[in-house]
Amino acid sequence: MRSILFAAVLFGGVLFTSNQTRVEGLAINLAPTSRQAAPHAVPFLLYSVATGALLACGTAAALAGLVREEA
Repeated sequence: MRSILFAAVLFGGVLFTSNQTRVEGLAINLAPTSRQAAPHAVPFLLYSVATGALLACGTAAALAGLVREEA
């Protein structure tokens, strides 16, 4: 049960970071010059990596909880 709750918390983190990635991506796309888009590049990269990491950890936690409950 604890693994399922942990997976749910991680999934909430995925929702947050994916939304932030979308916001930063829009800021980059809508900037009229590359100089104005540059400050958004690093947060975009960090949120993208965080989204992938949280998604992988959440999937692993959910699978671990399912395997543990079947055993």
